[in-house]
Formats: sequence, C-alpha cells, structure tokens
Amino acid sequence: MKKYLTLLLITVCSVAAFGQPTDFKTELYIGASGGMTFSKVRFYPNISESYLQGNSAGLMFRLISEPHIGFQVELNYTQKGWKMDSVGYSRRINYVGVPIMTHINIGKKAMRFILNLGPEFAYEISEKEKFKDPSVSQPDNAKYNELFGQPTSSKIDLLFTVGLGMEYHLKRGGAIALEGRGFYSLPNLFDPNKYTYSISQSNGIQVKLTYLFQINKKRGKKSVETGILQHPKL
Repeated sequence: MKKYLTLLLITVCSVAAFGQPTDFKTELYIGASGGMTFSKVRFYPNISESYLQGNSAGLMFRLISEPHIGFQVELNYTQKGWKMDSVGYSRRINYVGVPIMTHINIGKKAMRFILNLGPEFAYEISEKEKFKDPSVSQPDNAKYNELFGQPTSSKIDLLFTVGLGMEYHLKRGGAIALEGRGFYSLPNLFDPNKYTYSISQSNGIQVKLTYLFQINKKRGKKSVETGILQHPKL
C-alpha cells in the first residue's frame, strides 16, 4: 500500500510542477460509462482459476481546476468474481462502488492522454454461484468444498485503481474516452480465521467507454456590429 501512495504523490507533484498559464479556465464534466470487467481472486494456498467476465456501468463527475490535473469521482455498478474451469464453477459478485481519483491529462488540443488513479470504496449488493452442470451443487473436491455455498465474509471492499486511456474532445463541449483500468482489493473476501485460505483478494482489469459533457463550456458569441452612418467629408 505504501508504494502505491508514494507513486501517487510523485505523479501528482510532477504534474503540478508544469508551467501554469494565467488564462487557464476551470473545466467541469459529467458523464456516463459502460464496459466490461475481467476479474479473479488471489487465493493462498493457490487454486486453479481463470478470469470471469462481467459488466460495468456508471456515472462520473470531473473537476479540473489546475492545468493537467483535477479530481474525479464516480458511482459505478461492477460485476466481479472468479471461475474454476476444472470443476465447472463460477461466482459472480455485484458491487456498487465509488472511486475517488486524481485525474491527470496530457495534451491541450482535441486528443488527450489521461491517467486516473486512487482508492475505491465498494459495497456488495448480491452474489451468485453457478455450476456448469446444473445437477451438481458441490463438486467432490475437498480442496474447494469449504467455499461452495458460503457467502463472502465482508460486504465492504476497498480497492486501489489505476486507469490509462485516450480522450477525444468534440467541438461542442463533449468528449469520448476509452480507458483501461487495473484494480486490486485490499481486504479478503473470506475470513482467514474461518477458512483455509489466508489470502482471498479480488483483482482484475476493466475496459470502459465514457461519454463526457462539459457543463461550463464557454460558447462562442457572434459579434454584432452596430452600423454608424458616416457622412463623407466635405
């Protein structure tokens, strides 16, 4: 955790050190996003698993008050979990999350390179187990049996999220962003005091497409000239 905080501090300080033009105008954005997640759980002792594909959708607000750096907060619905192909099992966990991130951008014209990073607080709203063979409710595998049918130990999740992407700004005040994110949970899904697994932390990647609208876009005004009849000099 300390190395992530150090990286965040160095990045923010480096961008803040850039030259700041005196005519910079604060930018305010709202937006909506949709995408896919690919997640699994880091178990120790290790188990044979693969990435589970899920969906994500959300709303966002962004404030850029300094050149190249700002603040972004989101409200997201995200599906995470894991699957074990060897036993035909998967578990999908649905969360509502609030990432609170530092936003960094490079580029002054239509195309910008973006970096978003920071903590995310999430709450589990539901979870569902699924077996490839509907007639199987618990595979005959002692190594995994203690997890099947058992709910996660905590509904609260705290993650660290980092996103990289490109953003294209339209002339009328909108923007389209394509971003790839990586996330890693700090708490365990299952209490290590009750289960064999001392570590059970979610991690994965997310690909998302976002449409943003700048709500304080300065509109160009047509100049209106007042005609003054000038008499020719005599």
